[in-house]
Amino acid sequence: MDKKQLYKQSIFVSVILSTLGVLTLYHLFASEMNESLNSIEGAWIVLIFILIRICVLSGMSSYILRKWFSQEQQYLSDIPFLFGMFFLVLTFGKALDILTNFTYYTLDAETFLILLKIRHLVIILTITPMLYLSVEMILFIKSLNKTEQGLNDKKYRDRLKIKIILTIFIIETVAVLLYPNTFIAGIVMAIIMMPSLIIITWMFYFTYKNKRLTQVHSLILSIGFGMYTVSQVTRALLQNIIGEIALYIIISEIIDLIIFLIIFTGLIKKIKI
Repeated sequence: MDKKQLYKQSIFVSVILSTLGVLTLYHLFASEMNESLNSIEGAWIVLIFILIRICVLSGMSSYILRKWFSQEQQYLSDIPFLFGMFFLVLTFGKALDILTNFTYYTLDAETFLILLKIRHLVIILTITPMLYLSVEMILFIKSLNKTEQGLNDKKYRDRLKIKIILTIFIIETVAVLLYPNTFIAGIVMAIIMMPSLIIITWMFYFTYKNKRLTQVHSLILSIGFGMYTVSQVTRALLQNIIGEIALYIIISEIIDLIIFLIIFTGLIKKIKI
C-alpha cells in the first residue's frame, strides 16, 4: 500500500469511528435532546443553523483534503492537510455542539460536565493543526538567526516541534480533565484558547509581512483568525448578557460561519507577490 492510500484509509476510518462515536452519544441522550427540542422556544431554528455549519465545514474539509491528495506527494506538514484536518475536526465539534446545546437544560450537572469535557477535548484537537503550523514557522524563522545554530538541523527542529506540541497538548488535556464545574470550564478554555489563537493570528500576519506561505493569502488568514479570537471574547460577554438561549446560539453560529468563510477564502486565494 502506498502512502497516499494509507492516508486515505486512515482518514476514512477516523471519520467512520468519529461518526459512530457521535451517533452513540446521540442515542444515549436522545430523550434529553428531544425534550429540549420540543420544549425550548427556537430550538429547531438553532438545530438548522448548526446543521448548516456542519455542512459548510464538511464541504470545506473535503475540498481542501482533495486538493492535498491531488498533489504528487503528500506530507503531514502540508498546509492543505493541516487545514483539512482543522475543518474536519471542527465539523465533529459542531456535531457535539448539538449534543451539549440540547442537553444543557435537561441533564444533571455531573453528566453534562462529562459531555462538556468531551467537547472541549475536541476543541483542543481542532486547534492543534494550526498550532503545529505556527510552531513550525516560529522554529524555522528562529533557525535563520545566526545565534540559533542548533535549529539549522531540520531533524532536530522536527523533534523539538513534536515535543512542544505534545507538551502543550498534554497540559491542555489535563486542564480539561481536572476542571470541576462549568464555570471553571469557561475560564480554563479561555486560558487555553486565547494564547493559541493570538499566536496563530500573529504567525499568519508575520508570514504576510515577510512574504512567506505564498501559496495562501496570509493576510486574510490573519484577519480571519483575529476575528475568531475577538469573537471568543464577545461570545462570552454576549452569553452573560442574554444567557444560553436560542438567540445567543444563532448569533454565535452566524458570526462563526462568516469568520470561517473568511478563513477559507484566505486558504484558497493565493497572495500576489
